Amino acid sequence: MKFRIIFRGVLTLAFLWGLVYAVAIGTMLIVFYVGEITIVSQTFSIVLLPIIIAISIVFIQFLISPWLLDLSFRWLHKMTWIDPMQLPPHLAQFISDQSQLQGLSIKKVGMIHDQNPTALTYGRLKKNARLVLSDGIINLLTKEEQIAVVGHELGHIAHRDFLFMTIAAAVPMILYTFYIFSRGFLRVGLISGGDDSKAAAGIAAAAIVTMVVSYLFYIISQFLVMFLSRVREYYADRFSGQETRNPAALSTALVKIAYGMVQSQAQYAQTMNDKKVDRRDRTRAYRRYGFTNATRSLNIFDINAAKGLVMTAYAQSQVGDIDPDMVVKAAAWDLESPWGGFLELQSTHPLAAKRLLALDDLAEEMGMKRAFPDLGVDQIKESLWDEFLIDLFLMYIAPALVFILPGIIGIFYAFGLSQYTSNSWMWIGLGSGFALAGLLWVWRTRIKFPRLGEELPLISIMGAVTDVSDDGYAEASPFRGKPIHLQGTIIGRGQPGYYFSEDVVLQDPSGIITLDYNPLFGFMRWITALFRVDRLIGSQVTIEGWYRRTPRPVVMIRRMYTLDGGTKFSSNKNIFSWVIAGALFIAAIVCIFYGIPIA
Repeated sequence: MKFRIIFRGVLTLAFLWGLVYAVAIGTMLIVFYVGEITIVSQTFSIVLLPIIIAISIVFIQFLISPWLLDLSFRWLHKMTWIDPMQLPPHLAQFISDQSQLQGLSIKKVGMIHDQNPTALTYGRLKKNARLVLSDGIINLLTKEEQIAVVGHELGHIAHRDFLFMTIAAAVPMILYTFYIFSRGFLRVGLISGGDDSKAAAGIAAAAIVTMVVSYLFYIISQFLVMFLSRVREYYADRFSGQETRNPAALSTALVKIAYGMVQSQAQYAQTMNDKKVDRRDRTRAYRRYGFTNATRSLNIFDINAAKGLVMTAYAQSQVGDIDPDMVVKAAAWDLESPWGGFLELQSTHPLAAKRLLALDDLAEEMGMKRAFPDLGVDQIKESLWDEFLIDLFLMYIAPALVFILPGIIGIFYAFGLSQYTSNSWMWIGLGSGFALAGLLWVWRTRIKFPRLGEELPLISIMGAVTDVSDDGYAEASPFRGKPIHLQGTIIGRGQPGYYFSEDVVLQDPSGIITLDYNPLFGFMRWITALFRVDRLIGSQVTIEGWYRRTPRPVVMIRRMYTLDGGTKFSSNKNIFSWVIAGALFIAAIVCIFYGIPIA
């Protein structure tokens, strides 16, 4: 397993720089074959200059970024430096042992005095890396879990991940600089070869191809860099498990850190929305929240990549000990839904469920007990691939087809049946296209906004997150809605402290979830955010809507009202979708009737 992780990382890094090599050499060859060998030197400004500029910027960032982070954490987040020996004895001893074994030099540790559990590292090389911990790590976790978390961070240092990721991150910057320079050549006319038209053609061809290919490779390279970041996270997890001889400790630590993060977010939401709280306290809370968001890619745990586990962890806090069965059910969507892997492509951290599974595999490899024995065993009995493919089609392809179909079918009818009549069949074909587009839009609407029954059964938030039944909430996706009925208390805005946030957060005894408000007219968002949300906070509400699932589960509001009946909300986005379908059918009828010959 270790060899496979290392091989993936090295191969990905080699492929990334292979993209740069392909663009550079390709540009030179185009100029050589289209133009003349004497003008190859004129392409240096397209090939070498972007590389030099991008590498210089990356190198400067590599040199000064630790210093800038030092300033940011000390001034904005009140971080204090301490000697590693001032940490609890078990952590001090572990850091000392690992420093000798791995050739590290941890001369100081940054402490952030906040209960939000945070652990991260940054720096340049093994001899000048920084380790940062928060009070939440010390207070929330057991000794074994604290050591496991620190082991993960020391793994990043031992593997030289700062240098490794800097080398990788240089590639997207170089490719984008290629794109900017080649586009600039075309815009300002610098491709002129004087009186030599062949030379001008060579450089012009090189600039056009470089612009297109480098931008395409730039997009690919961004996904590869995120993939590489996820590989390094697995590598650091493995380092922690091997060096501590306790992979299960990191598994349970991740679940507890998830709970600590969501608890801090809930407290932050309440603080920022309580007008009785002192301004200074609100400012401190805002800084803590900003720190959490700013360090997502550095942190041991990206809360946005693990909202399902976050809510599971919240539920665990209500009953005390971690229930492996509940964690396994909550992780089922991440592991078994194709959407999980699809959305993970855009994250710097692996899905939390996959990290827990990898740690369990490591424990078994080491002859130890798995923390979550049923993790990885199919919980959702029905395959979700058919729903996934349908969702992809309806989400990304169907909207384009709605515009294309009428024209394509109209042209087909016009040319295919032109021997019968000149215009009639074209109009009938156009109408048929609109009718087919309307049917397609009805299908899309029924999947996105399924009908809400008259008496939806009341369910808990965790009931939806952990549901693995056939045709249940596990089928939900970023597109596919599942009817849901919840009750709970509104504890704050969806984006805490932001007065233009119309979304709210619902809490029930089992967990918390974001409620997405989508009115028919966009300006209603502003009115709701400014004049209605404040009155809702602290109220008990009942809600009916559509549950959607990403790593961050969310409910789109259809109807919401306070239990005292004082405030009512409704979201009519589904009505707008039905209006579009109706308009398509009306267009179909008009076109078909216009095309029918009148005797």
